Amino acid sequence: MTINSDDFKQKIIKAFIWLSTGTFLGQLIAWCSTIIVIRLLDPSDYGLMAMAATFLALLTLLSELGVGAAIIQAATLSTNEIKQLFGLIILLSFAGWLIIYMSAPYIASFFNEQKLIPLIRVISINFFLIALFTIPMSLLVRDMNFKSKAKVDLTAQVGGSIVTLSMAYTGMGVWSLIGGLISIHIIKAIGYNLAVRKFYLPSFYFKESIKLMKFGILLTGDRLLFYVFTQSDKIIAGKVLGDVFLGFYSVALNLASIPAEKIIPIVTQVTFASYSRIQDDLQRINRNILRTVKVMGFLTFPVFFGMAGVAPEAIPILLGDKWIESILPFQLLCITLPLKALSYIFPPAVFAIGKPKINLVNMAVTAVVMFISFIIGVQWGLIGLCLAWVLAYPLVFTITTFRCLQVLELPALSVLSATIFPFFASVIMVAVLYTLRYFLQGMHDFKFLLLSITTGALVYTLLILIFKRNMYQDFLKFVRKN
Repeated sequence: MTINSDDFKQKIIKAFIWLSTGTFLGQLIAWCSTIIVIRLLDPSDYGLMAMAATFLALLTLLSELGVGAAIIQAATLSTNEIKQLFGLIILLSFAGWLIIYMSAPYIASFFNEQKLIPLIRVISINFFLIALFTIPMSLLVRDMNFKSKAKVDLTAQVGGSIVTLSMAYTGMGVWSLIGGLISIHIIKAIGYNLAVRKFYLPSFYFKESIKLMKFGILLTGDRLLFYVFTQSDKIIAGKVLGDVFLGFYSVALNLASIPAEKIIPIVTQVTFASYSRIQDDLQRINRNILRTVKVMGFLTFPVFFGMAGVAPEAIPILLGDKWIESILPFQLLCITLPLKALSYIFPPAVFAIGKPKINLVNMAVTAVVMFISFIIGVQWGLIGLCLAWVLAYPLVFTITTFRCLQVLELPALSVLSATIFPFFASVIMVAVLYTLRYFLQGMHDFKFLLLSITTGALVYTLLILIFKRNMYQDFLKFVRKN
């Protein structure tokens, strides 16, 4: 597949701009709403939501069976294939809804929490909503029409935040979180279909789409293992520690993950779509991977390490004193999140070049190692669970990244050289913050928080100007040019 380099580059830049702008505006509203909602709700509310969401996430994953990714990755795509994939999603979504509805009492019994039964059954409505927008959303990404996608996502995020905040303010507790999630999916179901402006009738004759289904099944295997990786900590914590401690952990993890969760989807969506269009040109893919690694490393290390450094003042100020127990878990989680953010850069390229088995094995390694680590760590309570991330995930990251780089024919040293400076610069920045805290004990928390943020930004910027001035100049050129 031959694509003009300049046109392709401009298309990617526009995609990043639209997704970044839409995400920033939506998340600015969502962050403000989330902070207010956390102050209104109790840890047990977030614990219940985390319990309900863990098993729902598994069935949601199976209900889509990798169809969306198969549509994006396919070199060619016919109308009949789209109709058949839509029919498959409808069948799978109905099966997923039926299973989750019937199994709600058993899930509640597993956690020893009967309040979960109505929560799970109501939230399972999302199966039908996801079935309605998977195809049009995937078609927008395939066509790299991120302008329309950004508008729909922004509208959904704002609408969901308003519903959540309104319900929380009226004292509806955990139901406000569920109401907001359902609202987001309703808006997406309407918005994506309006954006595509073409509705495909489902077909239940699947002969022409078998090849796409096979790719989707392999991808689903990867996602199942990803589910074990991302949800097993919550399942184990909910079972062993209960809803209150799970609430502290869930909020700490959600807050710590906010920067990555808002940046990573932008990167993965754009890169997977763009790499799929140039899947036969490995050199171009690798050049873009290295650029992405440099930018992500440049941003994620100072952001996450800085968040850990200011957490003792920031969390009580933003969330209130009832969330103080989340401070240390939050700090421990922030240590590993730069690596987690970087780990998402490589799989889209591996999928795009048609090597899903590499990612499948990588995710199997990640799921098994982290599951065992969580089982061991939770024996020492909430802090032990967080230490499992700190001690085990760097090993997992090293193994899986090296495997991806091998198939991409990308030297590991080039990736390491792109991240080593931001890591050490961020460590120095945090050391300065803790030194500042030692000498300014007794200063009001809010004043110290502002001073810490300003000092951290200045220290990191100064280190760049001294040791990596060319990186700063390249960044300015990129901004001015685009």
